[in-house]
Amino acid sequence: MEKSVRSVLWIVISLYIAGISDAELTQVNPCTDLLKGDGGIPGAQGSTGGPGADGANGQKGDTGDLGTQGPKGELGEKGPSDSYAAKDCLELLDQGVLVSGWYNIYPDGAPPMKVLCDMDTDGGGWIVFQRRYDGSIDFYRNWDSYKNGFGSQLTEFWLGNDNLHNLTSTGIWELRVDMRDFSNTAYHATYLSFRILPESDNYTLIVGSLIDSNAGDSITPHNNVQFTTMDRDNDLVPSNCARDHKGGWWYTNCYSSNLNGLFYLIQSYSWDGICWLGLGHSFESLKFTEMKIRPL
Repeated sequence: MEKSVRSVLWIVISLYIAGISDAELTQVNPCTDLLKGDGGIPGAQGSTGGPGADGANGQKGDTGDLGTQGPKGELGEKGPSDSYAAKDCLELLDQGVLVSGWYNIYPDGAPPMKVLCDMDTDGGGWIVFQRRYDGSIDFYRNWDSYKNGFGSQLTEFWLGNDNLHNLTSTGIWELRVDMRDFSNTAYHATYLSFRILPESDNYTLIVGSLIDSNAGDSITPHNNVQFTTMDRDNDLVPSNCARDHKGGWWYTNCYSSNLNGLFYLIQSYSWDGICWLGLGHSFESLKFTEMKIRPL
């Protein structure tokens, strides 16, 4: 029975193949055309690919039209101000300037000037108008030099008699003199008031009473005395005290103090040196002096 079935199947297949032309036979794919199965289950979706590279920048567009100007804002309130043009070193100190140094000041009724402010001594606020300490500046000078001032901001100087007159012509100013000898002992003398008259009065010195000192009083004897230099003799003796004592000063006949005399690099007892006779050391020379004023 099984053999006869196989024979019949073979005959059917042979007859079918015999009816197909050679061309058709070559187009038959037994795996897909004759034996094609059902569609398979779709596979899982693949992962997303990475971003592509950036494209080239496009061309810059044209500038847009200018917009209309906005409304003007309201004026703000003026902020507080504690500073003003100081007319002396004490006003600078009141404004918060605490460091000693050279500053511009604007005195009443006088041109602006640059002065050395001592912000440390006795409460500060002093204008230093004379300083001696190394002998680098010659103080044996003529009338015009003392009138206009001379020296160096870095070492020694005289502020100038015109400036002293301009400063002290208004208000009341106290005077302080600081000194040191060659043993570095410090001395000082303070006077209640200090004023210099104009050149027409030969820069006459007007000084008030001594109020504090550990060096005696060597300024009061020069009160109401005119200034003398090598070329302008206004002292009280026939000779010229400025020439005799090598300085410019309010010489009488001749002095109780000579703070603009010759600077000696070593201790000296010469009558033409920097002397303050109130110390009681005869003509012992000093190695440092400063004269300074402050408004009251």
